[in-house]
Amino acid sequence: MRENPQDGERVTLVVEISDAREPQVSAVGDAIEAIGGSVEKELPYGSLQVTLQQAAIEKLCTVEGISALKTANTIGYTGDAGEDA
Repeated sequence: MRENPQDGERVTLVVEISDAREPQVSAVGDAIEAIGGSVEKELPYGSLQVTLQQAAIEKLCTVEGISALKTANTIGYTGDAGEDA
């Protein structure tokens, strides 16, 4: 998607933030909105679920404070792994 974005296509990603505390989470969220994305929800472990145009992924990769990007369908945040912790 980063190398060959499809025009007009939106993608939902999980953005992992290097410092999961405020104000870093808000700063990353603001930067995502500045490039035309939207923060859908805050996830556990310092991550945000975001939606943006595929063409904006390149800009997203330059946002300070992001440690990793993953497509939202590769990670399940169901809250129950089915095992005792």
